[in-house]
Amino acid sequence: MIKPSLPPTRRAVSTALQARLRGESQVRAYYGDNEQNVVAIVEAEGSPHPDLVTYMTASLHAVENWLDGRDIRVELMIVGPRDVPELGNVVATSAFNVSKDGWLAAPGVVFPHLVVDYLPTASTKHIMWVEPFDYDGLTPLAVEGVAQDLHPLQGVPITDSEWDLLRRQGFFELERALESGGVAHYDLFRPSVV
Repeated sequence: MIKPSLPPTRRAVSTALQARLRGESQVRAYYGDNEQNVVAIVEAEGSPHPDLVTYMTASLHAVENWLDGRDIRVELMIVGPRDVPELGNVVATSAFNVSKDGWLAAPGVVFPHLVVDYLPTASTKHIMWVEPFDYDGLTPLAVEGVAQDLHPLQGVPITDSEWDLLRRQGFFELERALESGGVAHYDLFRPSVV
């Protein structure tokens, strides 16, 4: 069996992301089931805070992502504690959902059960995608040699009841609840705000 390959533009994207994410970073290839899919992920230790790690795709931009008739290329990231390396797998699986299964990645979209697939005791079972807020200058991101601007999205882990609030009352109501609750977005075991 031939292993899948990464797009040639992933080097330029990885370099651009490493410069913006800072921290001590490396790029790793994550393979899916039976090694039929692959995604490049930048892992930035100590970023955006010394106790945290950022995991961000650097090859998903090669995949179409259609929203309202527009192909908006994305890269996905999650910020979490240093002692939860499973978050790299959460980001990789999210990327495979987009590249292999055609899921839409956009602000306010939830990828269900991704956290508990890797961390069964986490209270925040799902990932909701939002505009990046931990880093300035990430969106949109123009990278030399890449045809389209990239639109990074940051994953925020949410609970069942928070996802229910999103479905019932919309994104802005959930955002307000998370902000007024003082949620640490990287705490996978936090209590729900609703």
